[in-house]
Amino acid sequence: MKRGFTLIELLMVIALIAIVSTLAVTKVGGMRESSARKVSLANQKAIERAVEGFLMNHPEGINRLDSLVYASSTDDPGAGTPGFEFTDLSALYKGPSDDTSDTVTDQNSGLTPGLLNALCVYRLSQKEVAALRRIGFKYVTQFTAYANAYPSTKYSSDSPSGNCNADGTIPTAANGLDPLLSCCIVRTVKAGMPVAAITPLNNMGRLIYQACGSELMVTNSSYANFMTDKIYNETSAKAEVAAAGGPLIAFGLGENASIIGKTDSGLDSAPYATFAHKKFYSRYILLFRLKSAGSGSNATILPEFAGVIDCCGATIRSAQDTIKNL
Repeated sequence: MKRGFTLIELLMVIALIAIVSTLAVTKVGGMRESSARKVSLANQKAIERAVEGFLMNHPEGINRLDSLVYASSTDDPGAGTPGFEFTDLSALYKGPSDDTSDTVTDQNSGLTPGLLNALCVYRLSQKEVAALRRIGFKYVTQFTAYANAYPSTKYSSDSPSGNCNADGTIPTAANGLDPLLSCCIVRTVKAGMPVAAITPLNNMGRLIYQACGSELMVTNSSYANFMTDKIYNETSAKAEVAAAGGPLIAFGLGENASIIGKTDSGLDSAPYATFAHKKFYSRYILLFRLKSAGSGSNATILPEFAGVIDCCGATIRSAQDTIKNL
């Protein structure tokens, strides 16, 4: 005589299937995350090699990188004292700050929280601008602060009526809806202009300096959230950065950069990190060190390529550690 399954047996089978399914989905999710991180790490290494090769083959340098600072904050580029600005980080790109009735505010969140924690604002001096021009860095492509402030029209700081800048390459994104395409202003690099820089005021920023060869020591802190809190004295931090080789300034590697699309060297296109949500700016970030040589009136600035970080502020070393822990 055949006996059917009891209710308890059926429930046990269903429970087992549910457990196995959950484990499988979790495993697949982890594999996807790990795979995306590995691709991102490969991108960082490839970009680093491409930049070094490009700078050797193209003395005009890498131009038209994405500024990570709002375009509206440079309406008066001569304002402010050259150097670090730790107190006001509102200039960093956090997505359109339009009125709440406009849905684009929810569609574009600007820089990722991880990258924002690693950044501060730095105003360029005349000597630093002159040094950047010597390596061909004359223009930056900037984000709009308001979603509808600059429609899909070609703008420049020197010609607000809509004509192109001297280099003739200006993106035409529509209203800043997409973090990858919302740069619609090309600005000439000038003294006093604010740019993004790696902050030396927290341990996350100091780890990036260390990865790029600057010995800013990371110490223990009693702060509960030591990765984001300002745990170092501003005056001392500035002195440390100067003694360790100079500040690291940061620019996004967007499609309009001069390194993109060259046949002999460089990159065919600007890669982006697929592990980041699409509403965030997910391009990779190039770091340049503004190294000072000499002292006083005889001091000169020697800009040099320092490395690549991903859109969350991870260096190649920390990206490798993240993959190991997945």
